[in-house]
Amino acid sequence: MIKIARRIAFFLFILLHFSFLLVIFYESTNTFLLIGLLLIISFSISIAYFKAPREEEEHFFEDLYNIVFVVIGCIITFFLNQKIQLGPVLAAGLTGTVASFIPNFFRRKKNFIKEIPAAIYCGAFLGMTGPAVTENWKFILLAAFITGVFYISSKNIFQGYGGKLGSVAFGGVAITSTFLFLISEWNL
Repeated sequence: MIKIARRIAFFLFILLHFSFLLVIFYESTNTFLLIGLLLIISFSISIAYFKAPREEEEHFFEDLYNIVFVVIGCIITFFLNQKIQLGPVLAAGLTGTVASFIPNFFRRKKNFIKEIPAAIYCGAFLGMTGPAVTENWKFILLAAFITGVFYISSKNIFQGYGGKLGSVAFGGVAITSTFLFLISEWNL
């Protein structure tokens, strides 16, 4: 079951990045050749990733606390960004820097304590979302929860590659925006 969740998270990563790049490039070039090229690249990345050796951790339910830390990082950064007007980069940087010192306050550094800064920093990326996308606190809390779930389900995906936390946050915002758009269109 956990392996299936991780594969779904991986393909969701690829689908989100593919659709994002497709919209950007197709809007400016308007060519079907680009769609084919992006499909080939996405397919190649998927095959290369599945062939690469990696460690699989079977902890899933033990990692549910990470959702809370993603939400905390998001709330702090969103507050500093939107309400205090520090700006998204400074707010996320401040949140991430403070979070990086959390493990130093504990004598016994258990695994879950070492994972707190990454989860908070993932939430900080989410809190950087601009006011044109984030309508209110309800949106940001729902996006933070979805990002937290996405974060723990993609724990072993793209280990050692840069951009994972920002991609997870992007995925949470994209999924939340799409979900709320569909609900408003269907008048639910």
